[in-house]
Amino acid sequence: MTFELDTKALKYFVAVATYKSFTLAAVHLRMTQPAVTRQIQAIEREFGVRLFRRQGRQMLLSEAGDVLLEQARDILERIDSAGKLVKESASEPTGRIAIGAPTATGELYLPAIISSYRKKYPRVFIHVETGYTGDLAEMLAVGKLDLALIFGTPTHGDLELQLLVDVEMGLIAPAASVMRNDPTQGKTEITLAEAATLPLIFPSRAQTLRTAVEQACRQINAEPNIIMESDSLGISKALVKTGMGFMFLGANGVIQEVERGELRYLRINPPDIHWHLSLATRRSKSLSLATRLMMQEILETLR
Repeated sequence: MTFELDTKALKYFVAVATYKSFTLAAVHLRMTQPAVTRQIQAIEREFGVRLFRRQGRQMLLSEAGDVLLEQARDILERIDSAGKLVKESASEPTGRIAIGAPTATGELYLPAIISSYRKKYPRVFIHVETGYTGDLAEMLAVGKLDLALIFGTPTHGDLELQLLVDVEMGLIAPAASVMRNDPTQGKTEITLAEAATLPLIFPSRAQTLRTAVEQACRQINAEPNIIMESDSLGISKALVKTGMGFMFLGANGVIQEVERGELRYLRINPPDIHWHLSLATRRSKSLSLATRLMMQEILETLR
């Protein structure tokens, strides 16, 4: 081989792909345009393919270029992560970590977890995102999160899950005095078949909570009576409080509202619906020291 594909060549290639211009890439890299062009031409000669095609003033990726771009970004990210891990191994953890959690679960567990973590590692900056599992899994898969607490089993193949707890899912109903002719009045349990006939507020089909409930309904040949969709947990609970309908959620998601008498929690039996809470990370991304220590903190707290 007359040309060795090194990180410098990959950086040049990624820059041209990003800016769609040899000239702009050279400015970004603080190199001359001919030097950048020579690197790209050397890669093309080595692989025997064209990486770019010209369209007007822009340089657009060919099919081969698309493949190389995905691999190049992954290689450069791994090399960058490796350098950070080596440096961190001999020092106190620093940097930034982004954590995701379902809203109610995050409100319940994260304050204690983060408080304990910050006392041990005050130099780490922590960013928190909350939302439905489907959204959190997507953010984790594209690198916007370093780790996330998620329910169910997302479809992203790059995610690695560690089971934390098994959460019982129930029917969330308005307070006793809110809805006229409420068929759940005075009940603490309800069958899934009965719950399916009620006016239900569901998240969108992308969310694992909905998938879990619909799968359970199919097993008993029931069709849930969905009257409304909301991907905001706060809005969904607010709608139930006003008597607009009912929703499914884990018991830990409504502890405070039940204690205040704003909502009621009914166990579903039969059949029981269990929802698995897991700690998720990306298989293809090297974890920083700060992230690994946060994982340890979460595992110790929840287990």
